[in-house]
Amino acid sequence: FIMAKQVEQLEKEKKELQERLKNQEKKIDYFERAKRLEEIPLIKTAYEEQRVRDMELWEQQEEERITTLQLEREKALEHKNRLSRMLEDRDLFEARLKASRRTVYEDKLKQFQERLAEERRNRLEERKKQRKE
Repeated sequence: FIMAKQVEQLEKEKKELQERLKNQEKKIDYFERAKRLEEIPLIKTAYEEQRVRDMELWEQQEEERITTLQLEREKALEHKNRLSRMLEDRDLFEARLKASRRTVYEDKLKQFQERLAEERRNRLEERKKQRKE
């Protein structure tokens, strides 16, 4: 009889423990669901705020990039204008250089042709002498 009472008592305690665990699980489940329901709008607003901040940052960076490109273009145009003033001087220098080199070339060519003509005359005379002999 005592043994049956103890077994019954143990089963009762086991059942109560199971019931408490089940109730605790329900409470935790309800709590998690409530927490999620509360968090969803907060997560959405946080996402929206982050998206707005990202968009503002992108716009700011894009504006800075455009400004930088405009400044670089202005500098390039200034540089081009500065160099274009030198264009006449460069062309004049090139023309003078080409003219001086052409005269040097023509002088050397003239000297070569004179030596060639002289050499031909010498060889021609040499042949005439050899024929006469």
